[in-house]
Amino acid sequence: MHASSPGLRERHRLRTIKELNRAAVELVMEHGLTAVTVEAIADRAGVSRRTFFNYFATKEDAVLGTRTPTVPEDALNRFLDGDEDDQFTRTIRLIVAILRSTIADSSSYRERAALTHRFPELRERLLHHVSAAERLVETILDDKLSASGAAARESSRALLMLAGTVLRFVYARDPASVEPDQTAAIESAIATFKKVLEDIS
Repeated sequence: MHASSPGLRERHRLRTIKELNRAAVELVMEHGLTAVTVEAIADRAGVSRRTFFNYFATKEDAVLGTRTPTVPEDALNRFLDGDEDDQFTRTIRLIVAILRSTIADSSSYRERAALTHRFPELRERLLHHVSAAERLVETILDDKLSASGAAARESSRALLMLAGTVLRFVYARDPASVEPDQTAAIESAIATFKKVLEDIS
């Protein structure tokens, strides 16, 4: 009985996320983003306002099925211990893993894209998550290079900006690339940028 409890809790968590996301999307499509409140979303999903905030920080997150970015432990360990890849590659993969952590609901990219097209205000929330993810990576880089001096910290800033440029390049070509089941576009972009950097060095 005890062994099955985590599975039950996880299924309940995913079901609640999906119900809140569905309620938020339905309400926004019916009444518009501005008119919809957290209370209305919680009511339609049949949960309390407090429960809503256990899963989503804002109504925009509920609509998008997104959450505040976190650093997945396995991704951090791969970044810190990955001797087989260069720091440029590891940094990009870390940012991607953190960005993917913002996807709380498994609803498709196409649905999120349609919502942001209809309600451009939602893009601000997505950009907020991107900035938060970059700040997390910046903190990790600073911690890793803190004993190396100011020059190393400047290099880490440049590395972070370059990694961000790679992701913008990928997103411009394939906006669905941040989805958890998409990796080929990221790896292709890493190879392209490494080749360009080699050619100009």
